[in-house]
Amino acid sequence: MSKFCQIFVCATPGEGRCGAKGGDVLLERFREEVEERGIPSAMVLRNACTRRHEEGPVVFVYPDDVWYTHVKLDDVPGIVERHLAPQRVET
Repeated sequence: MSKFCQIFVCATPGEGRCGAKGGDVLLERFREEVEERGIPSAMVLRNACTRRHEEGPVVFVYPDDVWYTHVKLDDVPGIVERHLAPQRVET
C-alpha cells in the first residue's frame, strides 16, 4: 500500500508574492507531472500564503515535511521523482 502524499504550491497573487514569481504555472506543472506519471496517491494543492515571499515560489511536501524554495519549472520532475515516484502502481 502506498502512502498518501500532498504537494502544496504557494501561488498567492500579488506583487512580490509566489504567484507573481510563477507559482500558478508551477501548480499546473506539478499536477501535470503527477497525472503523466499515473500516481494515484498524490494530491497537488494550492497553498495559502506562507509569508516567505523572498523565498518564493515555495513548495511543501507532506507528510515528508520537506520545503523547497525558489522552485522553477525544471525542478518539478525531480521533486516528484524524489517524493512520489516510488509509489507508482504497476499495471
